[in-house]
Amino acid sequence: MLPSENVTRRLYGLLSPYRRTVALGLTLLLGSVVAELYPPLVWSRVVDHGLPRRDWAWIGGQLALLVGVFAAQQLLSAWRGLLLERAGQRLTLDLRVALYRKLQGQSAAYFESQRTGDLIARVTGDVDGLQDVLVRGTDAVMANALRLIGVVGIFLALQPLLGVLVTLPMLAVAVMLRRYARTVRPAYRAARTRLGDLSALITDRLTGLRVVQGFAREDAEARRVEALGQELYREQVRAVTLRNRAFPLARFVGNLGNAVMLGGGVWLVATGQFTLGGLLAYRGYGRYFYGPIDDLVNIGDLLQRAEASGRRVFEVLDAPVAVAEARDARPLPEPVRGEVRFENVTFGYSPERPVLRGLTLTIPAGQRVAVLGESGAGKSTLLGLVTRQHDPLSGTVLLDGLDVRTATLSSLRSHAVTMPQDTFLFHDTVLENVRYARPDTSLAEVEEALAAARALDFVRTLPEGLNTVVGERGVRLSGGQRQRLAIARTILARPAVLLLDEPTSAVDAESEALVVAALDRLMRGRTALIVTHRLSLARGADRVIVLGGGGVIEDGPPTLLRERGGAYAALERAAQLGSTLPEPRPA
Repeated sequence: MLPSENVTRRLYGLLSPYRRTVALGLTLLLGSVVAELYPPLVWSRVVDHGLPRRDWAWIGGQLALLVGVFAAQQLLSAWRGLLLERAGQRLTLDLRVALYRKLQGQSAAYFESQRTGDLIARVTGDVDGLQDVLVRGTDAVMANALRLIGVVGIFLALQPLLGVLVTLPMLAVAVMLRRYARTVRPAYRAARTRLGDLSALITDRLTGLRVVQGFAREDAEARRVEALGQELYREQVRAVTLRNRAFPLARFVGNLGNAVMLGGGVWLVATGQFTLGGLLAYRGYGRYFYGPIDDLVNIGDLLQRAEASGRRVFEVLDAPVAVAEARDARPLPEPVRGEVRFENVTFGYSPERPVLRGLTLTIPAGQRVAVLGESGAGKSTLLGLVTRQHDPLSGTVLLDGLDVRTATLSSLRSHAVTMPQDTFLFHDTVLENVRYARPDTSLAEVEEALAAARALDFVRTLPEGLNTVVGERGVRLSGGQRQRLAIARTILARPAVLLLDEPTSAVDAESEALVVAALDRLMRGRTALIVTHRLSLARGADRVIVLGGGGVIEDGPPTLLRERGGAYAALERAAQLGSTLPEPRPA
């Protein structure tokens, strides 16, 4: 875990790209504060010099000057506010994009260990909190610091002894605020963590709302949300309690200076060591001197929250990328034929428990291969190794004889396309979902792909045809319809290698025939690896591979494997009997 000082230093380092804007803003701030601190001096001069001499022209000049100073102060303040707000909004945008890019480049293993709701909370709420502090908070700190420095200087210049006496309580306030910051920091960290937990739980349960409702678990899930909310409530109340213990005392000590100012000032005026105008100026500066106590206390509170948010943001930015693109990576040479080879590949999500051990396997270009095996045998892992969703612990994965780690990720993943088991559609129109891989695709090409995917007929029956919004994750469509749109999308991608992970698992028997026909059209002339438990795709494959025990149990054409009477033949017999297909196991 980063020390708090390092987090704060890095937080302010985020302002580096906008340093010119911030520097100009702070320069304007300096001018604004000077203009803001000038008026009490005018009161002092008018009372001590203008009134005794009855010099109305001179007093009029001072009043005109005062009006000009007020106008300058407002102009500088408005300009400064615009500059800093632009810098703040730019910081928010750039930081969110940096977080998104980092998350987008992470491997599947990273997201398997994270919660989507918590990551969303970091990209949204935590970044907003940082903007408030780094820009608005910094501006307020600098403004109050300049006011305090300016007022102390004026106090000492007007009456040194009274200036020292009035300043002493503020030193005590500074010590108290420093102690408070150390005490409240853990409470804010805990509160931000609980907020991330709550966001993750709500996101997860809303995503799976049909399951929650299907098992009548609404009350139980509401209680879980309430329990986490109570934990967040307790941490926030703990921070507020610490705040309300420390702040009133700090304000009381700071405002003791008011009593010192009045008592000491009256005595100094009575003894001839100070003027009435000077005491009036002192009183005028009081709001600049004691008012910042509240502001600095509140800003200190914001800084603690920002430190907690910053820590969570840097955890994402600093997370190692398990699958990184090589510095000298190059696009795959065109044309890509699609030969896939695994050379002595070992992989496991933890090195102590490898899923694949020393696997060597070659899939010639254009071959259609069905991959079968028991759950956990490494079928989906095999597909992920081709597109570098994972990298092997040892060994090499090659595409057309080239190590996939030497290719750029964009080139690799555009030529080797995965259709995952959970068909995902964006909350957008049918048209935009289908041409997602190639946004410049013409309408005629989209309709051609839909026809090839056996989807054009049902799309034409939708309320707005191609312009129908499919809902979040395609919720307005059936499983078979979603799968056929995904097939059309993949057709437009024109990949050399197809990686199909249980492509018919989410469709009913009636839709399966249409999906299988669409897949058959899609796979023609392409290398295809098909992970499946259904034999409708395996029977039509050029080759069947059965995985188990970390390697290949059976490998060959489906007709040959059927004759051998092994694991694949057992699946065939079970299918003929209409029973649940058993998972093949090592012989």
